[in-house]
Amino acid sequence: MNRDHITEPFLLRLQDRIENDRDLTAAGLAIKAGLDNSAIRSMLKNNASPRVATMRKICAALGTTLEEFMSNAQTSEEQEIVRLFAQLPEPLKQQLLGYGRGLAAAADQSQPKDASENE
Repeated sequence: MNRDHITEPFLLRLQDRIENDRDLTAAGLAIKAGLDNSAIRSMLKNNASPRVATMRKICAALGTTLEEFMSNAQTSEEQEIVRLFAQLPEPLKQQLLGYGRGLAAAADQSQPKDASENE
């Protein structure tokens, strides 16, 4: 499928996923997601941004969450962080972000300074 016209990030990732999985077709995925069998092909053809609810249905049919699907997580640890974060209610997400910022700041302070900075 010609992907030069696709600019919507979700659709770009979806097209990649379909192209790289021999057992996955746009029609089959659409049906599994509870959509019309031509819905995904139509989205890809028209570069039409799907609703969040539709993206969540497609991701569920892929066995993932929208957050995981759209994250840039590469390692299994990064993917687990994204998955766990998505499961938290908003107040706990904010608390976790605070912890993360504190850890990052502490790690930054514990790094040895470059020799040129000490001169």
